[in-house]
Amino acid sequence: MRERAINKNLTKEGQSLTMTPDWTAIRNEFPLLKNWTYLDVARKTAPPRCQELALQEYTRDIYENAGADAWSALNVAETRTLLAQLLGAKPAEIAFTKNTTEGLNIAAHGFDLKPGDNIVLTDLEHVANIWVWKHWEAKGVEIRYAEHRDGRLPLESFVAKMDARTRVVSTAYVTYGNGYRVDLPALGKVCRERNIRLVVDGVQAAGILATPLSELGADIIAIGGHKGLFGLTGSGLVYCREELVDQLKTPFIKAPVAAGSATARANINSQFDYVRIAHRFEFGNPNFLGVRVLRRGAEFLQSIGIANIEQRVRELTTTCLKLLKDAGLQTQTPSEWGQRAQIVNVVVPNADELMERLRDKNRVVVNVKDGMLRLSMSFCNNEEDLDKAIRAIKRELAA
Repeated sequence: MRERAINKNLTKEGQSLTMTPDWTAIRNEFPLLKNWTYLDVARKTAPPRCQELALQEYTRDIYENAGADAWSALNVAETRTLLAQLLGAKPAEIAFTKNTTEGLNIAAHGFDLKPGDNIVLTDLEHVANIWVWKHWEAKGVEIRYAEHRDGRLPLESFVAKMDARTRVVSTAYVTYGNGYRVDLPALGKVCRERNIRLVVDGVQAAGILATPLSELGADIIAIGGHKGLFGLTGSGLVYCREELVDQLKTPFIKAPVAAGSATARANINSQFDYVRIAHRFEFGNPNFLGVRVLRRGAEFLQSIGIANIEQRVRELTTTCLKLLKDAGLQTQTPSEWGQRAQIVNVVVPNADELMERLRDKNRVVVNVKDGMLRLSMSFCNNEEDLDKAIRAIKRELAA
């Protein structure tokens, strides 16, 4: 990474002076963008060069040092600390997982629910955040769905489904389809007042939105690493509020040990510890390669500044919405920044066919969700990407 070019976070007399990043230099860290107009980061990240370098250094260490660094448990612990700093949590609240679904699955089996209790999901959820909860229905627990209002999920949609037997609410922070952003702090406040657990699918927000996890009001947040965190598929993490860590109980979660015990002290940096931290949600050997790539991704994000990243994504999505309006194209994505993130959808006929033509004829990569074309952008994109994509959409629609 050429940090002098891309990182203008300077330190003077111990103070951090954050300047506007050099977005052109940063874009050059993404070789994929030289050949494609890539607006599909909500599916898979466009990998930066630091990801490639992490893969190379992992293999080189195994060849040259028999994995002394590549398979180091200390590196895993240090990566946990780095990600906690980036995301706004405590290291003890972070556990490594394979993906978002695994984190949600831990939550979906971790509460002691009774027949007659209910769980509130939403009707805009990714199927992964529905499947993991369905097992409760056979045990007499009702699953309810907060209903969207024109593609929005205001607080009232959740409250309308809550009652005295509601034990868990689970929702995406940013919905995968039209990109609506749920007001988690407001929802978390209501849940705390009613002693309801709030579980969140945070994969579309991590690495994009700057609000610390600890300020969102959630109890558990599951995050896959292959989107905004610039990790590999098969890597991710789950955040669990510290006060709740030792309360979750499932047949496949390690039983906690007393804080400060000999076991806790002896194994604090081991991948096989049994302590009262979120690490008890991990099983056996960690994904050493995946963790290493997450670490390099976190360092890259920190060098730019998460607040700078959010501002850049805000600018790009605002430009995208304006270009769509000027082109006479309809979107279901909110115009208010507080209700969106990096996703903008487009209402078009035959979206699947259009997606293929955009890729094959125009080298424009987008996606289709809920029958709509989905454009998703990161700070590595620029206004030219958006202009090219929307011109291609108009051209293909007119063909």
